[in-house]
Amino acid sequence: MQAKKIKQTLENANNIAIFGHQSIDWDAIGSMFWLGRQLEKLWKKISYFTPDEPSKIFNFLPIENLQTEFDYGNYDLIVFTDFSTYDMIRKFTTVHEDYFNQKQKVIIDHHIFKESLPNCVEFRDDSSISAAQLVFELTTQRWLDLIDWQTATFLLTWLMTDSWNFRYDEWYESIRVSGNNLALLEKWAKKKLIIDHIFRSKSYEDLEFMQIILGRMQKLEDIVYSRYSQEELDSFWLHPDSADYALYLLCDIESQDLVILWKEKDDCVKFSLRAKGKYNCRDVATVFGWWWHANAAWCSVEKTWKLEEDVVDFVHKVKKLIHK
Repeated sequence: MQAKKIKQTLENANNIAIFGHQSIDWDAIGSMFWLGRQLEKLWKKISYFTPDEPSKIFNFLPIENLQTEFDYGNYDLIVFTDFSTYDMIRKFTTVHEDYFNQKQKVIIDHHIFKESLPNCVEFRDDSSISAAQLVFELTTQRWLDLIDWQTATFLLTWLMTDSWNFRYDEWYESIRVSGNNLALLEKWAKKKLIIDHIFRSKSYEDLEFMQIILGRMQKLEDIVYSRYSQEELDSFWLHPDSADYALYLLCDIESQDLVILWKEKDDCVKFSLRAKGKYNCRDVATVFGWWWHANAAWCSVEKTWKLEEDVVDFVHKVKKLIHK
């Protein structure tokens, strides 16, 4: 019933603004552009917004009309994909909450949050590996004839990246992801293009930076952790996605059940967590005010002058908090 209401809401609007969250990632871009391109074929006027400049790793895809400034125009509908709260686009919503509150909104998200926004139709499923998958499942039956190789490639990109090339899906989710993967390949999604640009494309600087992170890794029983600073990342002129590559390598270490990669910024420390199934990352993130996935989450804490001690203390707290 909710899916039908969302489709009707989308079809009834003519001028639509679609938003991706700050520090935009593969899933956010994939879900917003998949949905937007389908709606454009229904003769809707679509505008795309995100608070930050996207990484250069997205350059092989046609996202040149993604804007980083919002005009607060007279839109019929506002759509959030892969996020559910104003905080994730606070560059646009700070002191402008009344504008967003009054607008009709659609949210399609695979994260579960406690609060709801006014004037909003929501579709959430935290069992889905990505928001892009939800968008596909919501629209493919109703607008199947609108899918072409380009939109299919958009969506396959984010199915592959959120599953890290189909490494993290399991049980029923594997059946679900595999079925959607096959449907997209039948629509001529360019799988090799995706693999060449994402999984087989690392710069020399990427590998130098990975070397720094791997050189700092430590182990506490079945937890592996490492660190880097925003200053170090900037010195290589790299996007945070480059740190994610190192995170995935840490996840491949045998006899570890949880990986923590922490980034030092000017005012806080951000922790990215990845679990293999023994632990539940959401239990940790919730303590710090975030609600994410069981196998992947992040949270941040205020930076103090005794940073090294605090990080070790954090890892020990995580050891006590996480459970299946």
